[in-house]
Amino acid sequence: MRRSRGHDPVARTAAAAAAALRAHGERTVALPLLRHARPVADQAGLTAAERAANLAGALLARPGSATAVGGSALVLVDDVLTTGATLAEAARALGAVGCPVTGAVVVAAVEHPVPRMSGSVGLNQPEGSAFSR
Repeated sequence: MRRSRGHDPVARTAAAAAAALRAHGERTVALPLLRHARPVADQAGLTAAERAANLAGALLARPGSATAVGGSALVLVDDVLTTGATLAEAARALGAVGCPVTGAVVVAAVEHPVPRMSGSVGLNQPEGSAFSR
């Protein structure tokens, strides 16, 4: 997702990570597996519960995601972890089409008193990238 940054930092991060893993002999590819099902509000300033409600049902797996992943390990990628709401929604959307998420990686985590969602970690990009190996 391009947002106001003018580029998609998550897609660029996923592509760079996949390339680095391939350079070390791993069969890895970055895939844009998610799309918006509906618009979402800006998450800045929202509590964990408000973020979860904002994103509930907001993401869908792109057509062909299950075929593209083909049963490989699936890792979600994000730039910033805030409350976990986006990663939880991304995992739900991918799981709904038979793409269970193995894990997630983030570049940075926000350190502040916003409580994280119980049992989850999160993407801060509503349209996240993933890579599969």
